[in-house]
Amino acid sequence: MFSVVMPTRDRPTLFAQALASVLAQSFRGIEIIVVNDGSASEHQPAYDVILRQAAGVSIRTFTLLQRLNGHGQSYAINVGAASATRPYLCFLDDDDCWTDNGHLERVHALIEADQKAPDLVMTNQSAFLKGERKSGPIWVEDLPSILTRAGKAPDHLGAYTVTVDDLLQSHGFCHLNTLIVRRSIYQEIGGMDETIRWECDRDLYLRLIDQAQLMRYLPVTIGRHNIPDPAGTANMTTAISELERRLFQIRVLDRAALFARHPGIRAHGRRHKAYAVKKIAETLAASGRRPEAVWYALQALGTEPGFKWAGYTAWLWLRAQTGR
Repeated sequence: MFSVVMPTRDRPTLFAQALASVLAQSFRGIEIIVVNDGSASEHQPAYDVILRQAAGVSIRTFTLLQRLNGHGQSYAINVGAASATRPYLCFLDDDDCWTDNGHLERVHALIEADQKAPDLVMTNQSAFLKGERKSGPIWVEDLPSILTRAGKAPDHLGAYTVTVDDLLQSHGFCHLNTLIVRRSIYQEIGGMDETIRWECDRDLYLRLIDQAQLMRYLPVTIGRHNIPDPAGTANMTTAISELERRLFQIRVLDRAALFARHPGIRAHGRRHKAYAVKKIAETLAASGRRPEAVWYALQALGTEPGFKWAGYTAWLWLRAQTGR
């Protein structure tokens, strides 16, 4: 039923924990596809040992050529998805893990019970930074209260049927670790955007919910996400600058605003793009680059006008003119 795609690079110890959490699943009808994104040669013996210890399990491994910054998570996942043979795709980052051994068995029961095969099945995960659990909502933990207010109730399996409008009311989006996708719809939308190295999962999520016909949500916590340490460089989130991250984010939101079929997703793209551009303006202002800060502040003002931001933009412009 499930192909589990696991991209990894230069983190064999963490990968071993992630793989163990997949192998611990009570549902056995899975194939595991590991995509090693050109890990450094000193890590390869450790990967070899880990995979040898999992002998007898349906695991296929693809090792990509080494590149300075790797091929990126999106490319690695697409390589894995292209070789998948099962009807549903699951994903797990190499520094995270599933904590519910019954996760796939529960989703399998849900899929089997539905008269029509769902395009997406969504769950939740907890988030930790340096071992400390972070309070939420971070992803879609707030959906149950949103659905209750809308008069929706879970079915006999505890699952909700959700719409695009329901999902856009949530604080966040469904993380890749907790998203199960019908392989055919993943292929229809072209998979991950390989040009994006930050918020690539958000981009995939927006394009999937725009295309999906039937979406199901199980309000259970099935995994643990380890938030990258801001001081580190071993993760794509920490390896690129704040400004570069915002530029990737703008691409994601522009794409949603321009190409989404659903008007709510287009509005979501415009609204959140204004937020991203404001963050760029504030980052530039804090670093003393006031002329550039003014330029981005004006863009944000044009995207989402408001008196408070207009005042901030005028203040920035005066400081840029006076050099103070």
